[in-house]
Amino acid sequence: MSNISPKHYKGGPFECIELSRLLSSDWGQVVQYCYRWKDKNGTEDLRKAAWFAQDAVMHGIPIITHDDCIREIDYRICEIRALLTTLAKADWMDLREIWITLADGTPQHVLTLLIRKITEVENEQADHA
Repeated sequence: MSNISPKHYKGGPFECIELSRLLSSDWGQVVQYCYRWKDKNGTEDLRKAAWFAQDAVMHGIPIITHDDCIREIDYRICEIRALLTTLAKADWMDLREIWITLADGTPQHVLTLLIRKITEVENEQADHA
């Protein structure tokens, strides 16, 4: 296994970098931690995703950066929505709602859903302990 491009980023419907490279830094991190959470560090990765989402929301960081021409931004938005829709349809990592909400561009709600998912997973783990 390569540490440069590990398999927990390749097991989905597409390689994670295809999506995260289109996003601003914080939101790219949110996607990366969500994309791999079941295959790597469990709820620790969801907590990291929530931290980056909270940071982005608190600092008003958009899901994509707006430093390109309008045509490029429109193209990126279409590509981002298509990739997020693919993840939602596959219910990748049991995060359908989060992928849909990211595609809709409602960042505050992403944070709420991440916190809800962490609680849900931890409650399930406690029930099985």
